Amino acid sequence: MTTNQDLKKAETAHQQGNFEVAEQAYIKILDQYKNNDATYGLATLYSQNKQYERAIELFTIALAAEPFAIDITLNFSMCLRAANQAKQAIKLISNIKPHLPNDVYILNSFAHLALSLKQPALALEIASKQQTDNSQTLFIVAQAHMQIENWSLAIAAWQKLCTSGLKQSELQKNLSICFAKLRQYDKAIMAFKQYLNNAKPDSLNLLKFADLYILARDVTQARVQLDKAILLGDVSLTRYEIEIRVCRFENNNDVALIAADAALKLNPFSYVAWGAKQEIGKQHKQTAENLAHLIDEPATHDYETQQNLFILAKAYEKLERYSLAFRCFSKANELQEDVIRENNISYDYLHETKHINFLQQVYASPLLNHATLPAKNIFIVGMPRSGTTLMDRILSQHPKTKSSGENEALALFVENKINAQKDNKAINWELFFQKNRQSFANSYVTKTALDAEIIIDKMPHNFRYVGAIVSIFEQVKVIQMRRTPEDLALSIFSQPFAPHHNYAANLKNIAHAIFHANKLMDFWRDSFPNQVIDVDYNQLTTGPEKEANRIFDFCHLTWNDDYLNFHAKHVNSFTFSELQVRQPINTSKQNFSRHYENELSIFRELYSELSKPKAE
Repeated sequence: MTTNQDLKKAETAHQQGNFEVAEQAYIKILDQYKNNDATYGLATLYSQNKQYERAIELFTIALAAEPFAIDITLNFSMCLRAANQAKQAIKLISNIKPHLPNDVYILNSFAHLALSLKQPALALEIASKQQTDNSQTLFIVAQAHMQIENWSLAIAAWQKLCTSGLKQSELQKNLSICFAKLRQYDKAIMAFKQYLNNAKPDSLNLLKFADLYILARDVTQARVQLDKAILLGDVSLTRYEIEIRVCRFENNNDVALIAADAALKLNPFSYVAWGAKQEIGKQHKQTAENLAHLIDEPATHDYETQQNLFILAKAYEKLERYSLAFRCFSKANELQEDVIRENNISYDYLHETKHINFLQQVYASPLLNHATLPAKNIFIVGMPRSGTTLMDRILSQHPKTKSSGENEALALFVENKINAQKDNKAINWELFFQKNRQSFANSYVTKTALDAEIIIDKMPHNFRYVGAIVSIFEQVKVIQMRRTPEDLALSIFSQPFAPHHNYAANLKNIAHAIFHANKLMDFWRDSFPNQVIDVDYNQLTTGPEKEANRIFDFCHLTWNDDYLNFHAKHVNSFTFSELQVRQPINTSKQNFSRHYENELSIFRELYSELSKPKAE
């Protein structure tokens, strides 16, 4: 029998699944001859049988003989992925990329493999070698853009697939995710409704829909979807955790605590449940006893552990065990710093200082004399935890005002266009705002979508764009919330902020961020006294009626003493200050940092150093 006949026999047995016969046939050939087809065939067989070490050895030999063989490279890469040798697989794909033919099937195979290795940029490079609207290619492109978080490009790819044979349920589900990531919740909800029309009507989908409505801050519809899931008999952890969240927004604390107990039976470490028991149930001792092990256990980077450390810290704080509380805050923030580093978004002193200096240039002359005109827009700005929510609740009591909450509209339409001018030394901001102010204002109104004489916007970080605000809006007032630096630093350090708040997990970074925020707000206040007013949190909580009168006068609004009773009126709150704004104004958090005098020394030292007058 010739070598070709032996090889044919081996390949036929291999294709038919007779692996033992195929293996012996391949080995027989290799014992007599140096045959790369047999080497490759045996390597593939071992890979299929999960004998990865033997397969890798043979694939290495086969590829050395034919360095640009497409089939060998593809199967070798798949073997390496299965053997958890991702780096080597990625290297093989990158090496073969320039040699791939313009063949849809081959390109899609390699692009899909790159995607499975979490290399979306590489997948896009390979997929883009063909100019085609092939549905499989578009599917890969859409998924790659989602991995990279290019949500707009992902939406464009998914929308191209609307006329393909792709299951409509999967398509609409992915569109809903993308729209939600862009905070276009109306479109996300519409897409999810279409997804539900084409998907199995199970309770998990209803709970996901409830979660989407929570993100969209529509508690009423979140409750509707949750109740549908409950009627279907759902008793999952997801159901109870969403029930806790919905009940908290509804101020239905008793039911929230019942749901918390049910959740903890399913998962003893549910941070949503422990958060409810500690905060609204005031079960501080029970929380501390059940989570105390987290202090000394090796740090794990899962989100649940991090959140539970913050909850444990708050329980210790209520028990006046401040040293233990700070250890928990520190450990939780160390985990957050790891996440920030992994995402390559670490806080950079030099970059932030330059950016603040740049922002001081971003303004034009105000359109009108705001001193004599009533406000149509009120922006409440300042560092997070500086009292913006409290100020929002007081102002929202006036019948002519409506709050848009932490409104992202300004950032969506203004921030990127402004930052794009960073390196433009010749930029004329007067001309920039003359050209863009109307489109900015129109986009803001459309996105905000509130029917009110006066719209309140309490997005804290808009303090960076106060110059832009007074340059865009004709009748506007800006209230800058200020707070004692040490109290503010502690309050930030003791909350689980998202990674893009990259300063919030480190006391030195917090000191730098607060100092430069205050410096910028000083500049806005001094530059635009008719539009901008400072409000001190301690003064507001010590003498609320006097301070509120001053603020309302500044905004040309009539004051009513009853507005201070906002805590008695139920309003959904979607911020860390959820519980505080349901209580009467009090001074309990003034000088709270005194309990952490030693622990905050690192903050005080840097903040004091930054605050020293600079030598001329």
